[in-house]
Amino acid sequence: MIEERNGTAVTVDRDCYGVTISANVIAHNGAGIDLKDAHGCAVSANTFTIMKDFALRIGEGSGRITVAGNNFCNSYKGDGQVQRKEDDLNAGGLILQSTTAIAITGNIFAGLTTKAITEEGESTKIITVGNGAVDTEDDRR
Repeated sequence: MIEERNGTAVTVDRDCYGVTISANVIAHNGAGIDLKDAHGCAVSANTFTIMKDFALRIGEGSGRITVAGNNFCNSYKGDGQVQRKEDDLNAGGLILQSTTAIAITGNIFAGLTTKAITEEGESTKIITVGNGAVDTEDDRR
């Protein structure tokens, strides 16, 4: 569990390849995982909850990334209730920054204050299959 940091919880940079970031709870941080220069990596089975900025960002220096089976969420605790602390309603999603060859599958995006997936710049070869979104900026329009 990586919790209550002001900055980014995990940064992968400088020609990294073959890294797997899996089965973590990344909670109540400024930002979650930032893949700045990462290739052939997997981000799977993580829970990203209450991210002030983004939960996962894949930068233009990264590619060939698999994002699978993650939960991007706010502080929802059932029965229509969310934790009502001031910062507990922020929840960021996934940002793609001019990247290529990304597979995004089987993730849930729930209660986000941002879009589930935001594209900044032009990304190519992006595959999105079997993801779900509920109560996000995408479906509040």
